[in-house]
Amino acid sequence: MTDRNFYSIQALRAFAAVIVMCFHFKSFINQSFQGWGDRLFLNGDIGVDLFFVISGFIIYYITRDDNGGLTSAKLFFIKRFCRVFPPYFAITLLVAGSSVESWMQTATSLLFIPLDTTQIAPWFGVAKLFVGWTLNYEFIFYTLFTLCMLFKTRKNSVLFVIVALAVAIPAWLHNVAISPSNHYNYPGYLATLTNSLMLEFLVGTFIGWLVVNKKITYGKGVSIALIVLSFALFLFILLTHYSKIGGLGYILAAFALVFSLTNHEAQYAFWAPKPVLYTGKISFSLYLVHYRAKSLLSKALHHNQSAWGGLMLFVLAVILSFIFAVISHYLLEKKLSSLFRKYLLKKA
Repeated sequence: MTDRNFYSIQALRAFAAVIVMCFHFKSFINQSFQGWGDRLFLNGDIGVDLFFVISGFIIYYITRDDNGGLTSAKLFFIKRFCRVFPPYFAITLLVAGSSVESWMQTATSLLFIPLDTTQIAPWFGVAKLFVGWTLNYEFIFYTLFTLCMLFKTRKNSVLFVIVALAVAIPAWLHNVAISPSNHYNYPGYLATLTNSLMLEFLVGTFIGWLVVNKKITYGKGVSIALIVLSFALFLFILLTHYSKIGGLGYILAAFALVFSLTNHEAQYAFWAPKPVLYTGKISFSLYLVHYRAKSLLSKALHHNQSAWGGLMLFVLAVILSFIFAVISHYLLEKKLSSLFRKYLLKKA
Protein backbone atom coordinates (compact mmCIF):
# COMPACT_ATOMS: atom_id res chain seq x y z
CA MET A 1 0.00 0.00 0.00
CA THR A 2 1.24 3.49 -0.88
CA ASP A 3 -0.14 6.78 0.38
CA ARG A 4 -2.82 6.91 -2.30
CA ASN A 5 -3.11 3.36 -3.51
CA PHE A 6 -4.63 0.26 -1.97
CA TYR A 7 -3.52 -2.67 -4.12
CA SER A 8 -6.35 -4.75 -2.68
CA ILE A 9 -8.81 -2.22 -4.09
CA GLN A 10 -7.26 -2.59 -7.54
CA ALA A 11 -7.63 -6.36 -7.27
CA LEU A 12 -11.24 -5.99 -6.15
CA ARG A 13 -11.96 -3.66 -9.07
CA ALA A 14 -10.60 -6.30 -11.42
CA PHE A 15 -12.71 -8.97 -9.75
CA ALA A 16 -15.88 -6.86 -9.95
CA ALA A 17 -15.37 -5.94 -13.61
CA VAL A 18 -14.69 -9.53 -14.68
CA ILE A 19 -17.71 -10.86 -12.76
CA VAL A 20 -20.03 -8.30 -14.39
CA MET A 21 -18.54 -9.11 -17.79
CA CYS A 22 -19.14 -12.84 -17.28
CA PHE A 23 -22.68 -12.06 -16.12
CA HIS A 24 -23.37 -10.34 -19.44
CA PHE A 25 -21.61 -13.08 -21.43
CA LYS A 26 -23.34 -16.01 -19.71
CA SER A 27 -25.65 -16.58 -22.69
CA PHE A 28 -22.62 -17.60 -24.75
CA ILE A 29 -21.76 -20.31 -22.21
CA ASN A 30 -25.39 -21.46 -22.18
CA GLN A 31 -25.19 -21.96 -25.94
CA SER A 32 -22.44 -24.58 -25.56
CA PHE A 33 -23.26 -25.93 -22.10
CA GLN A 34 -26.97 -25.60 -21.46
CA GLY A 35 -27.71 -23.83 -18.20
CA TRP A 36 -24.10 -23.57 -17.04
CA GLY A 37 -23.79 -19.88 -17.82
CA ASP A 38 -26.70 -19.25 -15.47
CA ARG A 39 -25.41 -21.66 -12.83
CA LEU A 40 -22.06 -19.86 -12.72
CA PHE A 41 -22.92 -16.23 -13.35
CA LEU A 42 -26.65 -15.60 -12.90
CA ASN A 43 -25.73 -13.59 -9.79
CA GLY A 44 -22.76 -11.94 -11.48
CA ASP A 45 -24.49 -8.59 -11.14
CA ILE A 46 -23.15 -8.66 -7.58
CA GLY A 47 -20.14 -6.99 -9.18
CA VAL A 48 -22.20 -3.78 -9.36
CA ASP A 49 -22.77 -3.85 -5.60
CA LEU A 50 -19.07 -4.52 -5.11
CA PHE A 51 -18.21 -1.50 -7.28
CA PHE A 52 -20.51 0.76 -5.24
CA VAL A 53 -18.96 -0.37 -1.95
CA ILE A 54 -15.48 0.15 -3.43
CA SER A 55 -16.47 3.67 -4.54
CA GLY A 56 -17.58 4.55 -1.04
CA PHE A 57 -14.30 3.25 0.38
CA ILE A 58 -12.22 5.20 -2.13
CA ILE A 59 -14.03 8.48 -1.52
CA TYR A 60 -13.51 8.17 2.23
CA TYR A 61 -9.86 7.26 1.76
CA ILE A 62 -8.88 10.01 -0.68
CA THR A 63 -10.62 12.72 1.38
CA ARG A 64 -9.60 11.46 4.82
CA ASP A 65 -7.24 14.41 5.46
CA ASP A 66 -9.30 16.99 3.58
CA ASN A 67 -11.13 19.34 5.93
CA GLY A 68 -13.46 20.42 3.16
CA GLY A 69 -14.78 23.85 2.32
CA LEU A 70 -15.81 25.43 -0.98
CA THR A 71 -12.44 25.13 -2.71
CA SER A 72 -11.99 21.50 -1.70
CA ALA A 73 -15.54 20.67 -2.78
CA LYS A 74 -15.01 22.26 -6.18
CA LEU A 75 -11.71 20.46 -6.77
CA PHE A 76 -13.16 17.15 -5.62
CA PHE A 77 -16.09 17.36 -8.03
CA ILE A 78 -13.90 18.37 -10.97
CA LYS A 79 -11.54 15.45 -10.38
CA ARG A 80 -14.34 12.87 -10.02
CA PHE A 81 -16.25 14.30 -12.99
CA CYS A 82 -13.13 14.14 -15.17
CA ARG A 83 -12.50 10.58 -14.03
CA VAL A 84 -15.94 9.38 -15.15
CA PHE A 85 -17.44 11.65 -17.78
CA PRO A 86 -14.93 11.77 -20.69
CA PRO A 87 -14.73 7.96 -21.19
CA TYR A 88 -18.47 7.58 -20.62
CA PHE A 89 -19.21 10.43 -23.05
CA ALA A 90 -16.99 9.05 -25.81
CA ILE A 91 -18.19 5.45 -25.54
CA THR A 92 -21.85 6.49 -25.28
CA LEU A 93 -21.48 8.41 -28.55
CA LEU A 94 -20.53 5.13 -30.24
CA VAL A 95 -24.02 3.79 -29.52
CA ALA A 96 -25.90 7.07 -29.95
CA GLY A 97 -27.72 6.01 -33.11
CA SER A 98 -29.07 8.37 -35.76
CA SER A 99 -32.70 9.17 -34.91
CA VAL A 100 -33.83 12.23 -32.97
CA GLU A 101 -35.29 10.00 -30.25
CA SER A 102 -32.01 8.12 -29.94
CA TRP A 103 -30.04 11.34 -29.55
CA MET A 104 -32.51 12.57 -26.93
CA GLN A 105 -31.88 9.36 -24.99
CA THR A 106 -28.14 9.88 -25.41
CA ALA A 107 -28.34 13.43 -24.05
CA THR A 108 -30.45 12.26 -21.11
CA SER A 109 -27.98 9.49 -20.29
CA LEU A 110 -25.01 11.87 -20.46
CA LEU A 111 -26.73 14.04 -17.87
CA PHE A 112 -26.88 10.93 -15.63
CA ILE A 113 -30.68 11.00 -15.68
CA PRO A 114 -32.53 7.64 -15.77
CA LEU A 115 -34.13 7.07 -19.17
CA ASP A 116 -37.53 6.07 -17.82
CA THR A 117 -38.37 6.22 -14.13
CA THR A 118 -41.67 4.43 -14.79
CA GLN A 119 -39.68 1.27 -15.53
CA ILE A 120 -38.50 -1.35 -13.01
CA ALA A 121 -36.28 -0.12 -10.17
CA PRO A 122 -33.34 0.17 -9.68
CA TRP A 123 -32.57 0.22 -13.42
CA PHE A 124 -35.21 2.78 -14.41
CA GLY A 125 -34.96 2.08 -18.13
CA VAL A 126 -31.14 1.76 -17.92
CA ALA A 127 -29.13 4.19 -20.13
CA LYS A 128 -28.19 4.58 -23.77
CA LEU A 129 -24.95 2.76 -23.01
CA PHE A 130 -26.44 -0.22 -21.19
CA VAL A 131 -24.15 -0.24 -18.14
CA GLY A 132 -24.48 3.53 -17.80
CA TRP A 133 -27.43 3.18 -15.43
CA THR A 134 -25.00 2.42 -12.61
CA LEU A 135 -23.14 5.67 -13.27
CA ASN A 136 -26.35 7.54 -12.46
CA TYR A 137 -25.89 6.33 -8.88
CA GLU A 138 -22.18 7.17 -8.89
CA PHE A 139 -22.96 10.70 -10.10
CA ILE A 140 -25.54 11.28 -7.36
CA PHE A 141 -23.08 10.00 -4.76
CA TYR A 142 -20.26 12.27 -6.00
CA THR A 143 -22.60 15.27 -6.15
CA LEU A 144 -23.89 14.63 -2.63
CA PHE A 145 -20.40 14.20 -1.26
CA THR A 146 -19.35 17.44 -2.95
CA LEU A 147 -22.14 19.28 -1.12
CA CYS A 148 -21.27 17.53 2.14
CA MET A 149 -17.69 18.79 1.87
CA LEU A 150 -19.07 22.26 2.59
CA PHE A 151 -19.63 20.98 6.13
CA LYS A 152 -15.87 20.43 6.40
CA THR A 153 -14.88 17.92 9.11
CA ARG A 154 -18.51 16.78 9.49
CA LYS A 155 -18.78 15.85 5.81
CA ASN A 156 -19.07 12.10 6.36
CA SER A 157 -21.62 12.43 9.16
CA VAL A 158 -23.77 14.73 7.03
CA LEU A 159 -23.47 12.32 4.10
CA PHE A 160 -24.72 9.42 6.23
CA VAL A 161 -27.69 11.42 7.48
CA ILE A 162 -28.74 12.70 4.04
CA VAL A 163 -28.51 9.33 2.28
CA ALA A 164 -30.15 7.44 5.15
CA LEU A 165 -33.06 9.87 5.28
CA ALA A 166 -33.41 10.01 1.49
CA VAL A 167 -33.81 6.23 1.41
CA ALA A 168 -35.82 5.77 4.62
CA ILE A 169 -38.40 8.56 4.40
CA PRO A 170 -40.00 7.50 1.07
CA ALA A 171 -40.18 3.89 2.29
CA TRP A 172 -41.84 5.08 5.50
CA LEU A 173 -44.29 7.32 3.61
CA HIS A 174 -45.28 4.45 1.32
CA ASN A 175 -45.35 1.95 4.20
CA VAL A 176 -42.93 -0.48 2.53
CA ALA A 177 -39.69 -2.15 3.59
CA ILE A 178 -36.49 -0.60 2.25
CA SER A 179 -35.65 -2.35 -1.02
CA PRO A 180 -33.91 -1.48 -4.31
CA SER A 181 -37.04 -2.61 -6.16
CA ASN A 182 -39.19 0.06 -4.49
CA HIS A 183 -40.85 2.34 -7.02
CA TYR A 184 -42.12 5.72 -5.82
CA ASN A 185 -42.76 7.30 -9.24
CA TYR A 186 -40.27 10.05 -8.46
CA PRO A 187 -38.69 11.87 -11.43
CA GLY A 188 -35.08 11.88 -12.61
CA TYR A 189 -32.37 12.33 -10.02
CA LEU A 190 -34.84 11.90 -7.16
CA ALA A 191 -35.61 8.34 -8.28
CA THR A 192 -31.89 7.55 -8.06
CA LEU A 193 -31.28 9.34 -4.77
CA THR A 194 -34.12 7.56 -2.96
CA ASN A 195 -33.18 4.06 -4.12
CA SER A 196 -31.60 1.86 -1.46
CA LEU A 197 -28.62 1.12 -3.71
CA MET A 198 -27.31 4.45 -2.41
CA LEU A 199 -26.76 2.77 0.97
CA GLU A 200 -23.98 0.68 -0.55
CA PHE A 201 -21.80 3.77 -0.89
CA LEU A 202 -22.29 4.35 2.83
CA VAL A 203 -21.20 0.77 3.48
CA GLY A 204 -17.99 1.56 1.61
CA THR A 205 -17.33 4.78 3.51
CA PHE A 206 -17.96 2.93 6.77
CA ILE A 207 -15.37 0.32 5.79
CA GLY A 208 -12.97 3.15 4.94
CA TRP A 209 -13.49 4.64 8.39
CA LEU A 210 -12.89 1.26 10.07
CA VAL A 211 -9.78 0.46 8.04
CA VAL A 212 -8.07 3.86 7.86
CA ASN A 213 -8.53 4.48 11.57
CA LYS A 214 -7.62 0.87 12.45
CA LYS A 215 -10.76 0.38 14.51
CA ILE A 216 -10.54 -3.42 14.29
CA THR A 217 -7.17 -5.15 14.54
CA TYR A 218 -6.23 -8.82 14.82
CA GLY A 219 -3.40 -11.25 14.13
CA LYS A 220 -2.23 -12.16 10.65
CA GLY A 221 -3.60 -15.68 10.90
CA VAL A 222 -7.04 -14.40 11.82
CA SER A 223 -6.84 -11.89 8.98
CA ILE A 224 -6.09 -14.58 6.40
CA ALA A 225 -8.88 -16.75 7.80
CA LEU A 226 -11.33 -13.84 7.43
CA ILE A 227 -10.28 -13.35 3.82
CA VAL A 228 -10.89 -17.04 3.08
CA LEU A 229 -14.29 -16.91 4.79
CA SER A 230 -15.18 -13.73 2.89
CA PHE A 231 -14.41 -15.35 -0.45
CA ALA A 232 -16.40 -18.41 0.61
CA LEU A 233 -19.40 -16.21 1.43
CA PHE A 234 -19.04 -14.34 -1.86
CA LEU A 235 -18.89 -17.57 -3.86
CA PHE A 236 -21.86 -18.96 -1.92
CA ILE A 237 -23.95 -15.91 -2.87
CA LEU A 238 -22.70 -16.06 -6.46
CA LEU A 239 -23.33 -19.77 -7.04
CA THR A 240 -26.46 -20.43 -4.98
CA HIS A 241 -28.43 -17.59 -6.58
CA TYR A 242 -29.35 -16.33 -3.13
CA SER A 243 -30.16 -12.61 -2.93
CA LYS A 244 -30.27 -10.09 -5.78
CA ILE A 245 -28.83 -6.72 -6.73
CA GLY A 246 -29.00 -4.42 -3.73
CA GLY A 247 -30.15 -7.31 -1.52
CA LEU A 248 -28.81 -8.07 1.94
CA GLY A 249 -26.82 -11.07 0.70
CA TYR A 250 -25.02 -9.02 -1.94
CA ILE A 251 -24.28 -6.23 0.52
CA LEU A 252 -22.94 -8.57 3.21
CA ALA A 253 -20.74 -10.40 0.69
CA ALA A 254 -19.35 -7.13 -0.69
CA PHE A 255 -18.78 -5.76 2.82
CA ALA A 256 -16.95 -8.89 3.96
CA LEU A 257 -14.69 -9.00 0.92
CA VAL A 258 -13.77 -5.31 0.86
CA PHE A 259 -13.25 -5.09 4.62
CA SER A 260 -11.21 -8.29 4.98
CA LEU A 261 -8.83 -7.44 2.12
CA THR A 262 -8.32 -3.74 2.83
CA ASN A 263 -7.98 -4.26 6.58
CA HIS A 264 -5.38 -6.96 5.93
CA GLU A 265 -3.44 -4.61 3.67
CA ALA A 266 -3.65 -1.75 6.17
CA GLN A 267 -2.20 -3.95 8.93
CA TYR A 268 0.17 -6.16 6.99
CA ALA A 269 0.60 -6.15 3.21
CA PHE A 270 -1.14 -7.24 0.04
CA TRP A 271 0.14 -8.91 -3.08
CA ALA A 272 -1.57 -9.71 -6.36
CA PRO A 273 -0.16 -10.68 -9.77
CA LYS A 274 0.60 -7.74 -12.06
CA PRO A 275 -2.05 -8.77 -14.63
CA VAL A 276 -4.69 -8.61 -11.87
CA LEU A 277 -3.55 -5.15 -10.77
CA TYR A 278 -3.46 -3.98 -14.38
CA THR A 279 -6.99 -5.29 -14.91
CA GLY A 280 -7.99 -3.26 -11.87
CA LYS A 281 -6.35 -0.24 -13.43
CA ILE A 282 -8.38 -0.60 -16.64
CA SER A 283 -11.52 -1.89 -14.89
CA PHE A 284 -13.60 1.22 -15.57
CA SER A 285 -12.91 0.98 -19.29
CA LEU A 286 -13.52 -2.78 -19.22
CA TYR A 287 -16.84 -2.13 -17.52
CA LEU A 288 -17.85 0.43 -20.14
CA VAL A 289 -16.79 -1.44 -23.30
CA HIS A 290 -17.50 -5.11 -22.65
CA TYR A 291 -21.20 -4.97 -23.50
CA ARG A 292 -20.35 -3.30 -26.81
CA ALA A 293 -17.85 -6.07 -27.55
CA LYS A 294 -20.60 -8.61 -26.92
CA SER A 295 -22.98 -6.81 -29.27
CA LEU A 296 -20.43 -6.60 -32.08
CA LEU A 297 -19.52 -10.29 -31.84
CA SER A 298 -23.15 -11.37 -31.59
CA LYS A 299 -23.93 -9.54 -34.82
CA ALA A 300 -20.82 -10.73 -36.65
CA LEU A 301 -21.00 -14.40 -35.61
CA HIS A 302 -24.69 -14.93 -34.88
CA HIS A 303 -24.82 -17.72 -37.45
CA ASN A 304 -22.41 -19.89 -35.47
CA GLN A 305 -24.72 -22.36 -33.71
CA SER A 306 -22.25 -25.23 -33.31
CA ALA A 307 -21.88 -27.05 -30.00
CA TRP A 308 -18.67 -25.18 -29.25
CA GLY A 309 -19.76 -21.94 -30.91
CA GLY A 310 -20.97 -20.36 -27.69
CA LEU A 311 -17.74 -21.09 -25.85
CA MET A 312 -15.78 -19.65 -28.76
CA LEU A 313 -17.92 -16.50 -28.65
CA PHE A 314 -17.35 -16.22 -24.89
CA VAL A 315 -13.56 -16.42 -25.27
CA LEU A 316 -13.54 -14.01 -28.23
CA ALA A 317 -15.80 -11.57 -26.38
CA VAL A 318 -13.48 -11.58 -23.35
CA ILE A 319 -10.41 -11.03 -25.54
CA LEU A 320 -12.10 -8.26 -27.54
CA SER A 321 -13.31 -6.61 -24.34
CA PHE A 322 -9.78 -6.47 -22.96
CA ILE A 323 -8.42 -5.09 -26.24
CA PHE A 324 -11.08 -2.37 -26.25
CA ALA A 325 -10.44 -1.68 -22.56
CA VAL A 326 -6.69 -1.22 -23.03
CA ILE A 327 -7.31 1.21 -25.89
CA SER A 328 -10.04 3.05 -23.98
CA HIS A 329 -7.91 3.32 -20.84
CA TYR A 330 -5.03 4.89 -22.75
CA LEU A 331 -6.96 7.20 -25.09
CA LEU A 332 -9.95 8.12 -22.94
CA GLU A 333 -9.05 7.63 -19.28
CA LYS A 334 -5.46 8.84 -19.50
CA LYS A 335 -5.41 11.26 -22.44
CA LEU A 336 -8.93 12.68 -22.81
CA SER A 337 -9.67 12.76 -19.07
CA SER A 338 -6.35 14.48 -18.47
CA LEU A 339 -7.22 17.20 -20.99
CA PHE A 340 -10.61 17.74 -19.35
CA ARG A 341 -9.04 17.85 -15.92
CA LYS A 342 -6.30 20.33 -16.83
CA TYR A 343 -8.79 22.63 -18.54
CA LEU A 344 -11.35 22.61 -15.74
CA LEU A 345 -8.77 22.94 -12.96
CA LYS A 346 -7.28 25.91 -14.77
CA LYS A 347 -10.72 27.53 -14.89
CA ALA A 348 -11.51 26.69 -11.25
